Amino acid sequence: MTTQPIIESDMTFGPYPDGYCFRVEKSNCYAAIKDHVQMAEFLLLQVSNGKSVIWIVEAKSSTPHPKTQPNFDDFIAEIREKLVNAFSLGWAAILRRHPQAASELPDEFKKLDLSQADAKFVLVINGHKDAWLPPLHDALLKALRSTIKTWGLSPVSVAVINDSLATTYGLIDSAQET
Repeated sequence: MTTQPIIESDMTFGPYPDGYCFRVEKSNCYAAIKDHVQMAEFLLLQVSNGKSVIWIVEAKSSTPHPKTQPNFDDFIAEIREKLVNAFSLGWAAILRRHPQAASELPDEFKKLDLSQADAKFVLVINGHKDAWLPPLHDALLKALRSTIKTWGLSPVSVAVINDSLATTYGLIDSAQET
């Protein structure tokens, strides 16, 4: 069984195996706290060689140019807030800090040993050229550096990718690209 595809920013994410995707933005956990709390789209559990990594995914259809200030800084701050909030709510749900999590958190997430799990903050931008990605990556990495350090996450915990790279990473099914 698989999850339903997720359509965000004119991209179709998934479907993913049942139990490996948590639609945090559509969850009751988020609904209970959503006033003044921005949220990323979903969490995706990736398991490889016994290592669990939760991908925190935010999708956008465009971005401001790095030279357009303060728009660019505001954009990075908004993305950082959404990603950190989704990371925090995901971890809190797994730790059973929210009563709604018991019924809606997928079983694979409930089984996680958070002391051994890692996280990856992923911004996917539809139609973005590869050459435009590095300045966004660098700015987002800088904005997330304190979160990465305080949580002891991998130094490669930030990815800024376009829809083509998202297909390569298996976030978007190439047969379902919009």
